[in-house]
Amino acid sequence: MQKWLVGLTVFGLLGTAVPIQTEAAGTGAKKLPSLDLETKKAYIKGTFDSKGKALFYFDTKTYLTGGTHLKFAADVTEAVTVYDSQTNYKQQLVYGRYDQVTNQSLIFPLSWSGRQYIEIEGKKNTSFVVPFKLERLQPLRELIGQSGTVAKSSSLVVKMTGPSSQKQQLSEKTDAVKRETIDAGLKLEKFTYRTVMQALAAKRQLEQTRGVAYVELDSQMHGLGNDVFKSYQWSLNNTGQRGGVKGADINFEAMKKRITSKKQSTVLVAVIDTGINPTYADFAGRVRMDLGYDFVNRRQLAIDDHGHGSHIAGIIAANSNNTYGMSGINAKASIIPIKVLGEDNYGSNSNIAKGILHAVKKKAKVINISIGGGFSSRAIEDALAYAKKQGVLVVVAAGNEGTNKLSYPARSQYVLSVGSSNRFDKRSAFSNYGEGLDLIAPGQDIPSYLSDGVSAFWSGTSMAAPHVAGVASVLYSLKPTIKASEVESILKKSAQDLGKKGYDTSYGYGRLDADRAVRLLK
Repeated sequence: MQKWLVGLTVFGLLGTAVPIQTEAAGTGAKKLPSLDLETKKAYIKGTFDSKGKALFYFDTKTYLTGGTHLKFAADVTEAVTVYDSQTNYKQQLVYGRYDQVTNQSLIFPLSWSGRQYIEIEGKKNTSFVVPFKLERLQPLRELIGQSGTVAKSSSLVVKMTGPSSQKQQLSEKTDAVKRETIDAGLKLEKFTYRTVMQALAAKRQLEQTRGVAYVELDSQMHGLGNDVFKSYQWSLNNTGQRGGVKGADINFEAMKKRITSKKQSTVLVAVIDTGINPTYADFAGRVRMDLGYDFVNRRQLAIDDHGHGSHIAGIIAANSNNTYGMSGINAKASIIPIKVLGEDNYGSNSNIAKGILHAVKKKAKVINISIGGGFSSRAIEDALAYAKKQGVLVVVAAGNEGTNKLSYPARSQYVLSVGSSNRFDKRSAFSNYGEGLDLIAPGQDIPSYLSDGVSAFWSGTSMAAPHVAGVASVLYSLKPTIKASEVESILKKSAQDLGKKGYDTSYGYGRLDADRAVRLLK
């Protein structure tokens, strides 16, 4: 990863503070100077060493009461690099994303606990001055694309009914270059071929073979103290900000008051997505990396390289009242990160099926799937049926095409499907609707984290589903013995009826209401 070069002309960054010559143990780094209390500005001053470098450190918690980001300004001859931890500095793992303001500023989000490092490079043995400033910025405004499916694949998912020895025979008979067991209990296999044409030919052959229940192309789907960003979380407390309708939220504040004195147990919630970045202060103690898995790269740690999974996890379980970015819905939710989507936000049906089965195996009570596509998958359907049989509640985003048909797997009979509402308590224009829709929940302009510390507004049914998963996990935390069918029933009965009276295909049973759900818990 390349270092970020910041070149600009400096305007009006005034301050009188000087660097404090205090060194961070083991690095030789000097502490950033104190900010001017009134202007929130200061200068980093020093002399480059014989290698043309100077290293400084700072602690995020020092700045949280005054802002959300540090903005650094450097001369055109200087390079500025920020590391989000001492470990990453020593390994030279550069913080990978910076925001630019008219190509002039390096802006670093204050998302991490612990100590961060800034390295400045320039001409050796010369002096330098780099102004910096503490600023309060709102989350970035970004959009998520529509859900979709890539139909062509050189792999097949094969459901066997015959003896286990048959899978090797059929793999060789159809000239597969690779065979992989998706799940032995469900007898699901994956055969991979050199080309799409070979896979299609093998599919036709296998469909006529005794001992094979079904064959499908392994297609792809993709993802649909006070905290400093809490005022932007209209979905939790809609005061009419930005022209919204007061009270058009999930009734979170009332729910929080209602359960304050109640005993809550920890609940495992699986997020099947792009993985999670567990290093943020808001995720401290909330992410069970030991229980997760990365099915894309086939490794234990399910690290987010896109942002979708981290955004969803923040909605469900970000730590509250710690002065960092935001508040999650359930203070007792522990997230199991399961990575089935790559850095392009696409993933195969076989990996999604494996992710569901892994979540069940690791004892998740709730599974969030903010993924969808147009084509159904019998392999995923088998996995979902198994999850339901094991008493796991699966919450799925309805899809973002704005059409009168839910995407898959939202239209599966084994899931709780969720559409998106806006701050006016109306179904979002992009939100799919139709037969099988169960609930709607806030999914438009929802702030949360991306994979690299930045907070961003994202819109999509992907953001609506974790609101429901979060509230479902609250019910489990209050009553660990409750059944998934009871949780689903409570969520539907407690929803605020919108649209036509009673159930309708535009709003399902209505908009999620967390407080009413808790009140119905017996």
